[in-house]
Amino acid sequence: MRLRTGLDVLEYEIRQEQVATIGRLAQELRDALDALDAFDRRASGCKTAADTGDPQRARLVDAAAYALWNFAVQRECSGFRETDQVLKDYAVPAEVRAKIGAIWSRELDS
Repeated sequence: MRLRTGLDVLEYEIRQEQVATIGRLAQELRDALDALDAFDRRASGCKTAADTGDPQRARLVDAAAYALWNFAVQRECSGFRETDQVLKDYAVPAEVRAKIGAIWSRELDS
């Protein structure tokens, strides 16, 4: 790629930052989903983890939903519109999908 103007250089650097951010957020999503999956596998010996109402699991679901929200928003801001494909590729559970964008302060629950 041959850069011709100062604007070309700036646009190139912005794209590099967007790609780096998407990569970092993709890894954060993968880590959050892996943590939830690992918790569910450990808990599978008793009741299903979703039925236990475990607060640690609820935090993991919230963290995965937040990571998904960040990743999806950054992708859309960068021009990638196929969020449905991301949900399939990352095998995002329905309960995580349902909480995307839904955040609240734990202090309000008291």
